[in-house]
Amino acid sequence: MKFIIFAGTPGSGKTSIIKYIVSELKDDFKLFFAKFDCLRTSDDEIISKKYNIPTVKKLAGELCPDHYTALEIPKLIKENQDKDIIILETAGLCLRCSPYIKEGLGINVLDITSGNPSRYGPILTDADVVAVSKGDLISQAEREIFRAEILKVNPKAKIVETNGLTGEGSVDVAEYIKSSSEIGEKKLTLKHSMPSALCGYCYGNKIIDEKEEQKRASAGKELKNLIPGLNCGKCGFKSCNEFIRAVLDGEVKKEQCPFIKK
Repeated sequence: MKFIIFAGTPGSGKTSIIKYIVSELKDDFKLFFAKFDCLRTSDDEIISKKYNIPTVKKLAGELCPDHYTALEIPKLIKENQDKDIIILETAGLCLRCSPYIKEGLGINVLDITSGNPSRYGPILTDADVVAVSKGDLISQAEREIFRAEILKVNPKAKIVETNGLTGEGSVDVAEYIKSSSEIGEKKLTLKHSMPSALCGYCYGNKIIDEKEEQKRASAGKELKNLIPGLNCGKCGFKSCNEFIRAVLDGEVKKEQCPFIKK
């Protein structure tokens, strides 16, 4: 099985390019498409209906969408062992997280009008392929300069000029996907560790006040010590941190975690 992750900022053209790539691959491979977003998306339904492939949407809600993506990747693989290629599109809201894995292929869809590539973190610097979009909006000279700037921050990147309206470059990206390695049965490894924070705001504090923040952080840490941190979902929440926030907000009792009951 091949595991492909598309990442990019909102509006960069990820989904438009993915549609053309799915069209190139669907006749020769068993595909599965997963769309990760924050609150709402219908891209999975559109792709499923147009290309007749199985899809799923995953909404992160209160969680960081990239952290949520990393939590869900093992489940996607386990549930789709009969597929040849899993294509995952991230919400693309964080330039620092970008859950690319060493064993798969990371593709950054980069809007050429979004500014100097030096502004980006692992979403660009750890990508295997950089699909530059919207190149028709600037001159050839500017495109060459942009290409050189990409290579300064990611010298090993394979750069493809793409267009989500015409499908330009989709065949080249599809070829990189075809030639990418199988993930095998080993445990997957993130290319770059994702940032963490355990302050009071992470546990749901809304009052901008130092004492209130510290109070919430202390209460969250106390609860954190009582639960195993498995993110198993048995409490009804996507992660232990989301469960802790709900407990501190008075929405549920801490005993809803089965491990605390034991």
